[in-house]
Amino acid sequence: MDPYRLPSSIIPSRYDIRLSPDLDATAFEGQETIALDVREPIEEVVLNAAELEIVTAELEDADGERWPCAARLDETTERLHLSPPRPLTPGTWHLSLSFRGTLNDRLRGFYRVNYQEPDGQSAVLAATQFESTDARRAFPCWDEPSFKAVFSLTLTIDPQLTAVANTSILSEAVENGLKVIRFADTIRMSTYLVAIVVGRLAIPP
Repeated sequence: MDPYRLPSSIIPSRYDIRLSPDLDATAFEGQETIALDVREPIEEVVLNAAELEIVTAELEDADGERWPCAARLDETTERLHLSPPRPLTPGTWHLSLSFRGTLNDRLRGFYRVNYQEPDGQSAVLAATQFESTDARRAFPCWDEPSFKAVFSLTLTIDPQLTAVANTSILSEAVENGLKVIRFADTIRMSTYLVAIVVGRLAIPP
């Protein structure tokens, strides 16, 4: 396997991502479903991930059959290796993952910033910096510029907070005491262009 480039035998076309950052705990949870075009028979799915705990991994074929996968994260290569129970055949597949991560303090990936509000109170802001290869620290993905896809983002946050992303807000709702914000689909683009900010923001009308 190429140590610098992911295999082109699988091409992602769409990510449906839901992230739930907890600014007080400086952590986040996430779920995502990625639409895949499998171009040749393969025994292993390889994508990028770093500093994430993979909780569940499952593939679904065109007939709706679900295939639980064993997951192995290689922190050295920042790659996630998924082993299905049998080889995948060419066609359309969907990969569903759940995961956990930390809002780091290194200004890369999904990170936190501590600051002081005008009234002197300490506060925390969560933001992203994915260029050039740090989207993998927020969600498992094909984190190379050539793998372009559409991104659908949903954020679950404290009701007192505000969130912005690449696109306009489609809907807001309250579920289990949390604010759920769904954003419009992005254009087809590379992972490093995805952007998120969560905090006590004043958004002009």
